[in-house]
Amino acid sequence: MNILAIGIERVISKKVLEELNQKPYFSVIISTPEQVKNIAAINYDVMYVDMLHLGMDEEFEGIIDQIEAGEIKANKIIFLATAGMDKEINPNWIEVQDLKELLLEVKYVAKLMDETELPYTILRPVEVSDEVQNVALNIIPEGEKISVDRVSEANLRTVIIDAITTNNYINQSIGISNKG
Repeated sequence: MNILAIGIERVISKKVLEELNQKPYFSVIISTPEQVKNIAAINYDVMYVDMLHLGMDEEFEGIIDQIEAGEIKANKIIFLATAGMDKEINPNWIEVQDLKELLLEVKYVAKLMDETELPYTILRPVEVSDEVQNVALNIIPEGEKISVDRVSEANLRTVIIDAITTNNYINQSIGISNKG
């Protein structure tokens, strides 16, 4: 499985990609949004996107332009977004100068992904915490409130790997937390 990973800003993404890259039949290419222009146009099974910063909307527009031009070929897109983009929870764990603007940009990136007509999955986790252990996972459909504001790293890693390696959450935006 060929995976093109773009952004990879959170530790959880680095751990997931390291784990997948160690498995047979997996090849992971990690790129910044700027560097992706220099990547050969091979067919990727998955484009995994982890960008969560102001300005990400413009960066992702450039990636979409490359997809439309046939410069990036992917069978599906997995976007590690954040809970709060649909006002289902207040993401007070995100430290950014303008949280409202960041959430608008996350929502816009999700819209751009949908418009590619490629199969996609949007993962909307709450705050990731190593302190939370051995708690059942809660997958929340789009539009429903999220009552728990933390998810264990192990649970989130499981969902990300599942989304990358299967079609279990295809064309869905799912909230991810632990059961309260």
